[in-house]
Amino acid sequence: MNYLLVEHILSRLMLAYAAMMGVPLLLAFIWQEGSILPFLITISVTVVVGLILLSHGRKDGRMGLREGFAIVAGAWLLTSLTGALPFYLSAAVPTYLDAIFETVSGLTTTGASVIDNVEILSNSILFWRSLTHWLGGMGIIVLFIVFLPNIGAGAVHMFNAEVPGPLSERVLPRIRDNAMKLWQIYVGITVVEIILLMLAGMPWFDAINHSFATLATGGFSTKNASIKHFDSLAIELIIVVFMIIAGGNFGLYYSAWRHGYKKILKDLEFRTYLILIAISTLAIAVSLWLTMGEEIGSSLRMALFQVTSIITTTGFASSDFDKWPSVTKIILLLLMFIGGSAGSTAGGIKVSRLILLFKMGWAELRRAIHPRAVVNIRFEKKTVDPLIINTAATFFFLFIVIFAVSTLLLASTGLEPFDAMGAVAATLGNVGPGFGVIGPTTTFSSINMFGESILILCMLLGRLELFTLLVLLQPEFWRTRKGW
Repeated sequence: MNYLLVEHILSRLMLAYAAMMGVPLLLAFIWQEGSILPFLITISVTVVVGLILLSHGRKDGRMGLREGFAIVAGAWLLTSLTGALPFYLSAAVPTYLDAIFETVSGLTTTGASVIDNVEILSNSILFWRSLTHWLGGMGIIVLFIVFLPNIGAGAVHMFNAEVPGPLSERVLPRIRDNAMKLWQIYVGITVVEIILLMLAGMPWFDAINHSFATLATGGFSTKNASIKHFDSLAIELIIVVFMIIAGGNFGLYYSAWRHGYKKILKDLEFRTYLILIAISTLAIAVSLWLTMGEEIGSSLRMALFQVTSIITTTGFASSDFDKWPSVTKIILLLLMFIGGSAGSTAGGIKVSRLILLFKMGWAELRRAIHPRAVVNIRFEKKTVDPLIINTAATFFFLFIVIFAVSTLLLASTGLEPFDAMGAVAATLGNVGPGFGVIGPTTTFSSINMFGESILILCMLLGRLELFTLLVLLQPEFWRTRKGW
């Protein structure tokens, strides 16, 4: 491990992160809010951390895969710890652990909150809360690659560590150019949504915050009742469309930008993703219509919004789905596990992994009948490397094991079994709201400190897709290379 190079890169990232905090600080000055001092202190602390790392680090040596993992893990740890300071110093939350929970939830685009009344927060704190979403959505390392040049070939390792996925072709040549294109698409779509929400009647400040949360598939709202507060069909439909976009593969959008937009609808993962939304919406709408007496139009409206919100792991709420029939809650729980597409800002296992696992299971059934047959697994008319299949299967296994262990630990704090399952699924899948005591109309404030710590770890594991953090547990990972 080249520790000096890791420290040098992290120092530059922390200084850039401090600069980004200047935006909510400026808003606090404009509105003369009490959060001016908290942001000044936070920026000072972040700059000092950056300068200490800069003075000790050195830009010598080659960046390998281990350095990439260490930088990404270190970046998420440091940005979470320093980004929590404005929440704690402004008294938005009672404890520093609560502040870390809120910040990690923002950066990982989970949207789980411990703040019971967000409407009493200052605008600058609300904006910082939403900005953590937006920065974490596309990835703080991906943004770092764009704006801080001269990283060299090591950028690929950093990109891979932060944006892991089941298909090798997601990482294209000229990594910095492609990272810039992804951010251009991300920014462009965000601006379009802001304009449309304002035209639909949403105030400009709310439009910005909700657009940040939508494109990041985060779910933080400026209102306690989330999207239900606006009670507008137009606003809900706009957000549904952009949630679907955000849950798709941004690499696919980049490819469509270059080669034509028909490529999007020809993509197997994207088509499967849309089919899942359609089938789940219809099933839940029928259940609401038959069991709760809702009108068919109202049922479809509620079902479409909530299904899209959950499968994209955004976590917005337009109704209290915790009061829906049990079958609908089970469908939503399954959607929390599935998540969006690989290469999206959504969490979860990812649709492409599930397609690969289904194809692997089908292939094993064929081998059971024809033991000597050579059965290749194909995805998008290409034979999939067995290593990718094995990685997808390993990810699925680890995901289920972590879900089971975390659920047991959370249940040990006194939560009901289904509530504990929902809380872990909502954080490990980066969804946000769960069921019961942490449902769509409540917050995570009732969870004790031990439970919060477990869920913070779940959020980080889910956002970095397990391997980036789990690999740090291997002792050989930390061995210093000869000469360093």
